[in-house]
Amino acid sequence: MLHARRIALALGSNLGDRAATIEHAIADLRDTPGFVVVDCSPLYVTPPAGGPPQGDYLNGAVLVSTALPARDVLARTQAIERSLGRVRPDPVRWGPRTIDIDILWIEGECIDEPGLEVPHPRLEGRVFALRPLLDVAPDATHPRTGKRYDELPAAHLPMMRA
Repeated sequence: MLHARRIALALGSNLGDRAATIEHAIADLRDTPGFVVVDCSPLYVTPPAGGPPQGDYLNGAVLVSTALPARDVLARTQAIERSLGRVRPDPVRWGPRTIDIDILWIEGECIDEPGLEVPHPRLEGRVFALRPLLDVAPDATHPRTGKRYDELPAAHLPMMRA
C-alpha cells in the first residue's frame, strides 16, 4: 500500500458558469473517499493554450493528500469531470470544456504510462498550471531532477486573478 503523499490537481473551465463549475469540482474532490483536500489556489483568468478560437479559462489548483495509486486518482478525477459534463475523448483537441482536471504533480513520483504522465508533460512552460501549483505547494520540485518549480521562468510571469 502506498503512503499518503501530496498531489496537485489543475482545474480549468471556459464554458458556462466557470467559477461555479470549479467550486462544484472542488466540493466533489472533498467528498471523494480517500482524498483529503489540503489547499486550494486562487482562480486565474487565462487565455486558451492552443486549439480553436474560444473564451478565456478560469484556472486553479487543488492540493490533495491521498494514499491512492495514481491510476485511481485519475479515475476519480475523470468521474468528476463526467459528472460535470466533460466528454472524452474531446471532440476538438484543446477545445472549450466545462471542466478539465489534470494531475499536475505527485510528490516524489514520476509516471510515464499510456494515458498518464506525471509530472504533467507541459507543466514547466504553462504559467496557468505552474502558478496555481506553486500557490498550493510552493516547495514543489520535479521528482526526477529535484529542480524547484519556483525557479522556472514561467513561475514569475504575470497572471490576472479572477
